[in-house]
Amino acid sequence: MGYGRDADPSPLKSGIVHAGFSLLVFGGFAAALGAGIQFSGDPADAGPREMLALFESNTDRAPNLKARLRDDSAKMALSAYAEANSPALESASDAPSLGVEYVESGEVLTASAANAGQGAAEGQEVGVRINGKLVRPGESYSDLTKIITLERAPIARVTETVNGVRLPRIGSDGASPADVYARPFANPRQQPVIALVVGGLGINATHTKSAIEELPPEVTLSFAPDAKRLQFWINRARAAGHETLIEVPMEAYDYGRMKMHPQTILAKNSNEANLQRLDALLGRASGYFGVINYQGAKFADTEAAVRPVLNHLTARGLAIVEDGGLQSDTFNVIADQVRLPYVRANGAIDTKLTADDIKTELMELEAAAKEKGSAMGSGYAFPITIEIARAWTKDLEQKGILLAPVSALTSTTPLGAMDQGRMRTGSLSVGSVETRG
Repeated sequence: MGYGRDADPSPLKSGIVHAGFSLLVFGGFAAALGAGIQFSGDPADAGPREMLALFESNTDRAPNLKARLRDDSAKMALSAYAEANSPALESASDAPSLGVEYVESGEVLTASAANAGQGAAEGQEVGVRINGKLVRPGESYSDLTKIITLERAPIARVTETVNGVRLPRIGSDGASPADVYARPFANPRQQPVIALVVGGLGINATHTKSAIEELPPEVTLSFAPDAKRLQFWINRARAAGHETLIEVPMEAYDYGRMKMHPQTILAKNSNEANLQRLDALLGRASGYFGVINYQGAKFADTEAAVRPVLNHLTARGLAIVEDGGLQSDTFNVIADQVRLPYVRANGAIDTKLTADDIKTELMELEAAAKEKGSAMGSGYAFPITIEIARAWTKDLEQKGILLAPVSALTSTTPLGAMDQGRMRTGSLSVGSVETRG
């Protein structure tokens, strides 16, 4: 007869079975333990918790955890709110030494700066400096650091197509590109202001990207008209908060001895030829609030050639910015007559490409701003210019000077605006910059 016996169990099968039983037993134990803690434990015993509210001087209401300065008593106050079951400070010696006085009131511990009022009386800055920015009473740090993203161009209501070329225009609602494409700006404290324009952008992608990303959004950027992907760069700059200008090449006295842009506006050209060239330049892209000259000493000395060009810019609702390199006052005088928004830079900051020379020019802008209420500098997107300008702008506020976009300094009546002591803010509202200091 046959003989048989049961086969040995598979080691793999046995391992799986034993592992399953182990997981079932320990999983059940863990679930039971967790359920017990959930239903019988006290969340307050999990550990001490402390909420900190900065600069809340009114302790009669619930803590406001947003870091904001308030001006209820013209003093800084620091209030630390401890929840129930949190360990309280038993004595003043337990508190960190921050140069403040601690006063215990129930569950609220208030720490007030001893010399807050005194600092204000002595003309010192009242507020707290965070990452180099002074946060004053009534302001929050996020309000000071947020980036205003400007609308993508073109904006239809200030754009028209003429002979297949897209050009700026004054909208049916009266809005002009000089206002719509300008960066918003306000100066409620009537501080001295400095504007800075950095140009020659769009030619070198690395330098252009550096200027857009590293310079503060208040710095105005100007683009060469023959730059590749010009519209791309303008929209990228606007997305980072920068308002933009387009550069218009104008005839210099050494014209002909150097390679010039084919659309250069010439003093000897007919008005029709110059306006055709100007429209060709303006049609290269959209999103700029105005134009800035590139050279142009000879053109600026020819009033008969300048007037039609500035009239044309006025009709298209644009502004004109002079880079400070022209000796003639023709732009200033005619812009006033034809109601063209205009501003002239005090001068170039990087004529000499050394760190010391650029810093000296920037210091002169500071002095001019404090003396006259406003100043403007121009420069090009050299790496050294971008690096020094980036570092310089960080310290402006500590010096009592506000960095402004160039559009904030343009005026529809430049000569009259200086008499009235006010300038535009890049919008249809009344200007807020006191030019008399």
